[in-house]
Amino acid sequence: MELDPSTINQREMYKLMIGGIVPRPIAWVSTLNREGIRNLAPFSFFNGVSSSPPALSIAFSHTSDRADGRKDTLRNILDTQEFVVNVVNETNVVVMNETATNFPEEVDEFAIAGVTSTPALLVKPPRVAEAPICFECTLHTSVPVGEGPGSATLVIGLIKHIYAHDDVINERGYINIDQLQPIGRLAGHGYCTIGRRFDLTRKTYQPD
Repeated sequence: MELDPSTINQREMYKLMIGGIVPRPIAWVSTLNREGIRNLAPFSFFNGVSSSPPALSIAFSHTSDRADGRKDTLRNILDTQEFVVNVVNETNVVVMNETATNFPEEVDEFAIAGVTSTPALLVKPPRVAEAPICFECTLHTSVPVGEGPGSATLVIGLIKHIYAHDDVINERGYINIDQLQPIGRLAGHGYCTIGRRFDLTRKTYQPD
């Protein structure tokens, strides 16, 4: 089957992308608005960008719930230039889902979900104490992609500090995946845990 994106409507294209780009890590993003109200929401168009400088990216899709099309999290990042990405795992996935509701801007999702807010070290938005890893970030750049429904704003954040639970990082500085227990996002209401794992060694080209 050959598919031409120019012939596919936005809703169908979205379904193809979230079903084909899987599993996706989840950025559980904490921010503050200009008045200091806490916001906490999950986003799954999320990944790493570079290690020098350490940076990550999150794409925030257009929302019809806001007059400017911007989700509260995106608006807060653009206004304050700071945010924290809290990692979602098997322990906190259910309460994470509580914060996915499209609450009004004045609602504090930390309180709604009953998670513990703890001060970050270098940025003003708090961390989620229950998260096994937290990346404290400042805004590097934002890039609008398209306009209206189906469009997004890509945010690149510079990682200024990392917090990790002691049992998540081993003595060699590697992440212990069995302790991390990360959750991946699938299509629709689907999520996944880490199942069968295997290693493949990448070959290095050796000229004759």
